[in-house]
Amino acid sequence: MNSHAAQSTSTLDVTELTIPTFHTALRKGQTNVTSVINTYLTRIAQHEQTLKSLITINPDALEEALQKDIETKQFLNDPFTTEDEHEDEHAFPPLHGVAVLLKDNYTTHNLPTSAGCKALATLTSQNDSEVVEFLHKAGAIILAKTNLHEFALHGTTTSSLGGQTLNPYDLTRTPGGSSGGTGAALALNLGMVGCGTDTVNSLRSPASSCSIVGFRPSIGVVPTAGIVPVSETQDVAGPMARCVSDVRILFDVMRGNYQRTPPKTARFEGKSQLRIGVLEEYFCLEGCSNSSSSSNVINPEILAENTIIQDIIRKALSSVSSTSTPVNISLIPIPKHPSTWTVSTLLEKADTQVFEFQECLNTFLASDSISSPHQTQKSIANSREYHQKAITSVFALPLSDSRTYSRDSVEYKSRLSYISNLKLSVREIFHQYEVDFLVYPHQRHFPVSIGETIQPNRNGILAALTGRPAICIPAGFGPPSLSAPVGIPIGLELMGQEGGDDELLDLAEIIEGVLKARRVPFSHLDEAILF
Repeated sequence: MNSHAAQSTSTLDVTELTIPTFHTALRKGQTNVTSVINTYLTRIAQHEQTLKSLITINPDALEEALQKDIETKQFLNDPFTTEDEHEDEHAFPPLHGVAVLLKDNYTTHNLPTSAGCKALATLTSQNDSEVVEFLHKAGAIILAKTNLHEFALHGTTTSSLGGQTLNPYDLTRTPGGSSGGTGAALALNLGMVGCGTDTVNSLRSPASSCSIVGFRPSIGVVPTAGIVPVSETQDVAGPMARCVSDVRILFDVMRGNYQRTPPKTARFEGKSQLRIGVLEEYFCLEGCSNSSSSSNVINPEILAENTIIQDIIRKALSSVSSTSTPVNISLIPIPKHPSTWTVSTLLEKADTQVFEFQECLNTFLASDSISSPHQTQKSIANSREYHQKAITSVFALPLSDSRTYSRDSVEYKSRLSYISNLKLSVREIFHQYEVDFLVYPHQRHFPVSIGETIQPNRNGILAALTGRPAICIPAGFGPPSLSAPVGIPIGLELMGQEGGDDELLDLAEIIEGVLKARRVPFSHLDEAILF
């Protein structure tokens, strides 16, 4: 790692630092980019051995920061820039000098891209992924590439290359996933903002588990070209940050608006009231007597966690509905829906991952711009250089029966039909109850302990299958314990109208302002027992 002395006369505290605060400090000469990047690298050196949230640190980050400091002076000394524009928060490109943590399934021309798999540790790309191109044009610095659940196939964030990422709020638990490296690192202030991907839960699960904000945009709004794929039907790329305002800025860049203009907002023009549907089906554990799915034996500890989560989410919603906000917010209970909406049913009858993964991955590996030691999934499997306990049926089944688990199968076509009907059903619910949004907990119990292979009872698949935007924001914490000194984070998920990304961000920002629920993790990670 290169090291340059910080060039500023003062060091800006990066704890909970936001993009607007950072840019204001740059304009006022209170810091520079080199100092901030250096501070993040120092924090990474202090905590990363324990946290295991990163795969690759950009060795050129400080050189890039020095160049950004030159550009800062150019922006502020531009003879065509007025005094008012010097004070304008948009005097810089939207991500000028911003330290971005990038999930290691986005291709980058100067850093390897592994998807967490040891077999792909040396995979390189001639080009940046389309989103990374936007980030660079907006002035960002890719500080590091983060760990993920191998191939982004599940939710505990363990990989053969990056190991097991820990949850900074409770080092005995996982950080959610699959974008858990980004989530854990942002929670601990190892970077300013981050980029993840989401096929079922993967942007929102780490947000819920790590007390940050994770936004799954509408399908197709953010380009996925150059990202290691899982499912063409369900994959999206999206922003992660500690607050909604930073998520909005990053999202605007990720969808291609990298000019010096304010992010688009909706602000509910012409509306005096918003109606939010409370999706009761997604509060209780599936298998309980108060769930519409079949009865199963429930672990009493898990049941107790669910009770805590339900209580925290309902109290948060009560606070929102009783607080004066720019628009009046009404909560509309939506009774339990037939079993066609249960998470277990959607995973069983509609999830397309296992039918698309092999073809999508093989096409990616065969791309002319990719230089990879393996050109097919079968070659990766034969190498045995992958985390066999972390790899799910999505990886294994196409290898054992590629004809059944392909896009040509009858079952795959049946799933696409199910998804079409589900979209209609969701539209009908929005219309029937006259609601603008849906709300529910993202996760029905706490993130699982290290060593568990699955992260069950997450509610992200409804948005993933319908293509609607969804966002998870901090709602509160479980009770403190010896292993979780400030408690376990609990996330509230909101789902919006088709194409209603900006309106959803507006609502999330309003609710975030009411709840103010995020807390910084306990800081003594460098004294923790190493796993």
